[in-house]
Amino acid sequence: MKPFLILLLWAMPFLSYSMTFQVGSSHTYANPNALYLANVLQDGDVIEIDAETYSGTDALAVWSQNDLIIRGIGDRPHLIADGQYIFGKGIWVLAGNNITVENIEFSGAVVPDKNGAGIRLDGIGLTVRHCFFHDNENGILTSNPEAGEILIEYSEFANNGHGDGFSHNLYIGRVAKLTFQFNYTHHAKIGHNLKSRADENYILYNRIMDEETGNSSRLIDLSNGGFSIVMGNLLMQGNEAENKNLVGYGLEGLDETNENEFYFVNNTLVNKRTASCLFLDINGQSNASLIANNVFTGTGEVHNNSQTELRNNLMVPDIAQLKFIDEFNYDYSLQNDSPAIDGGTDLEVINGNILIPQAYYIHPTDEEIRITFNQIDIGAYEFEPLVSTKNVKEPHLVIYPNPFTSNVNLSIKGEEIKQMDLLDGIGKIVHSERNINSLDISDLPSGIYFLKVLLKDSNVVVKKLVKK
Repeated sequence: MKPFLILLLWAMPFLSYSMTFQVGSSHTYANPNALYLANVLQDGDVIEIDAETYSGTDALAVWSQNDLIIRGIGDRPHLIADGQYIFGKGIWVLAGNNITVENIEFSGAVVPDKNGAGIRLDGIGLTVRHCFFHDNENGILTSNPEAGEILIEYSEFANNGHGDGFSHNLYIGRVAKLTFQFNYTHHAKIGHNLKSRADENYILYNRIMDEETGNSSRLIDLSNGGFSIVMGNLLMQGNEAENKNLVGYGLEGLDETNENEFYFVNNTLVNKRTASCLFLDINGQSNASLIANNVFTGTGEVHNNSQTELRNNLMVPDIAQLKFIDEFNYDYSLQNDSPAIDGGTDLEVINGNILIPQAYYIHPTDEEIRITFNQIDIGAYEFEPLVSTKNVKEPHLVIYPNPFTSNVNLSIKGEEIKQMDLLDGIGKIVHSERNINSLDISDLPSGIYFLKVLLKDSNVVVKKLVKK
């Protein structure tokens, strides 16, 4: 027998392959608890859960393996605690590392210690996507491993909290890094809509609000500071809010082992609290803090840190003057006469992070790439010329091929193309042509682009392109 074949046969018993386990009433494992109790999972396995309702003990599980992928199939499966909990912690306990949870609904987690969680993370590292956490004592609650990265995106958190101020829509403990993007978190019960003690926080393009009836303590609480970028968010404090400050930074003491720099950029903040308001409550001992290109509207003081640098913010007490599209329904995108248009300033790169918003929040829990058409606008939205011509019939512009590799061709019936500008994801023009119907852009890297086409009659059409 050849040596390499002998080696392969010797190694085969030690090889590990991931397996997919299906959960639902028509499968071997009728519910998550049944799969947990079977003790058959290995690191890297996939769990697919049918879109059914799993109540009480059936919903409960402890996932101890690493690198699991757990996802709902079709509509979201709904896990309802219904008075039950596991390990005294909630619905699911994630004891393994780097687990991914997608497309699942968690509700009703209540425990004797008053901190029951839809997901309790005891391991290191977590990804959550397209999930819904509501009416728990905590949506997500983590331990404090001083390590690991947490990514939460495209998810909703609503009405979580025991009501004592010590439980929250989500509570991220002492971990290495939190990225929280394209989420909708609202109506936390007296606690915070987002609380984090992470060493690094990237809170990007979310809708975080009390709305009319919410009584949260804060919209965002970064309890121990850390290197934090809060950019492109929609923040609204209601009249029932418990605290006057929308955002707190380092208010439970800065961790001196961290950089403790706070960058608050291109957010839109609306205050409806009539008692008093401090938009940003910033620990005065932070190493650096920058507030730039933000909209602050409603009455209130912007910040309380004399060392903070302010650049090109718009502070307007009268909300109506901002000319939002539909402020009553929390749509803070801009009308064509808003004073926020073209009022911003370009910012420097900090620790490799571009302080230019590259997306904006689309409700509910979605996003779109943000294009800067002239000078960057102030706030979480960029005014797009097409918004002002919504009722004008858009010319039928055909772009082919799309996705493309080198050349893009355009065809438009009954119209003449005057100019074409190709923009990258942050709105920078990377290629321009006049009076032609084809572009050779083979020299550009792969990615997402936007083609802005100016027609002879001054109508503008914007189309998304993908280069392979």
